[in-house]
Amino acid sequence: MDGHMTEEKIEQGTGGSDKFALLIKHYRKLRNFSLKDLENASGGSVSAGYIHRLESGVRNSPSISKILALAKALRIRNEVLVPTLFYELDEEDRSFSLSEVLIQNSYFLGSGMLSSEAKQSLIRIVEFIDHAEWSPTSKMREMYQLSEIIDDFKQAVS
Repeated sequence: MDGHMTEEKIEQGTGGSDKFALLIKHYRKLRNFSLKDLENASGGSVSAGYIHRLESGVRNSPSISKILALAKALRIRNEVLVPTLFYELDEEDRSFSLSEVLIQNSYFLGSGMLSSEAKQSLIRIVEFIDHAEWSPTSKMREMYQLSEIIDDFKQAVS
C-alpha cells in the first residue's frame, strides 16, 4: 500500500483506527458534549448512536462526510483528525519519541495554547521521568526533583 486512498475506499469509508476513536471521545469530553450534543452540533448528520459505536470501536469505518461533520462539530482541523483514521504500513518509520512530538507540535491546556516556556518545561518533565533511576534509594530525591520541574511548568502555564 502506498499510503494513498483509492476512490472506492474514500466512498466506502476508511479502515478505522483506535486513535480516531480516542480523539473523537477526547474532544467530545473537552467540549463538554454529550453524545446527543455532538449529534446536534453535527447538524444531525452523525447520530448519537453512531458516535457511540465509533468511540467504543464497534464501528470503525466512517465515511468522509461523517468524518468532516465530526471535525467541524468538534472544532478539530481536518488535518488533525483525518490522518488518525488511516492504517499505514510504515507506522514504525513514522514513530517519534514523546519529546520529539512535544517539540514538533503545538498544544493547548484548558483553553490556552502552551507557551514555548511551558512546552520546554513539559519536555523536561517527560525526559526526567524517562531518565530517572526510580530505585528505592533514589525515589524520594527524584520525586522532589520532579516536583520542582512541575512547579516550573505550573508557573509557565499560569
